[in-house]
Amino acid sequence: MSTDYRPLSRIRFTDLFDGRLAEFGVLEYHSENATLENRCLTDGWNFLWVYCNDKGLVSTFARSMPNGDPELILDAITDAFDVDIVSEHEPQYWGFKTQEEWDAWLHALEKKDEKDFYNQVVKFVRGEAHDIRPGTIGMIKAEIAKRLIADSPDLLAKDKRPDLIKEVYDRDHAVVVTLTDEDLAVARMLATHEGDLPQS
Repeated sequence: MSTDYRPLSRIRFTDLFDGRLAEFGVLEYHSENATLENRCLTDGWNFLWVYCNDKGLVSTFARSMPNGDPELILDAITDAFDVDIVSEHEPQYWGFKTQEEWDAWLHALEKKDEKDFYNQVVKFVRGEAHDIRPGTIGMIKAEIAKRLIADSPDLLAKDKRPDLIKEVYDRDHAVVVTLTDEDLAVARMLATHEGDLPQS
């Protein structure tokens, strides 16, 4: 599992490795996987990969498990270069100003994907040429849709598209997990950053 980050303003890739981060306790980690386009920073405990674009600017930062928590390294970069850095879990990473804009875009994308999938399923059920590849999750869903339509042919009507999509996603392969209070407590503990835990 990894998390990508990117700066919201320009940073020259080579500037991150010119020694100015040393005052923050951040140095280059000399990895055999490093290249001219990607190098690694460390605070001695945590690691953060830095990727360069073709203009010599930082394109992204990446933290992959189990390489620790990159917050100290990111904070050092933020302070040294006076930039804001956002993660892939924030709308600004994707070019949106607000969560609402990002949510609206994701919703529109979901609706388009549903419509495209429905159109392919209709072709599949009718025996027409389609783009659903064997061995994919799309084919599994198409097979589910075919069974549903065999039982209820009216699901092929355009006004029934939402019903068909819901049935396909909810039936046969949906898993419902109920967590106990203890399960939730363990999940919260595992998701807590070390720096947020009480200190003695």
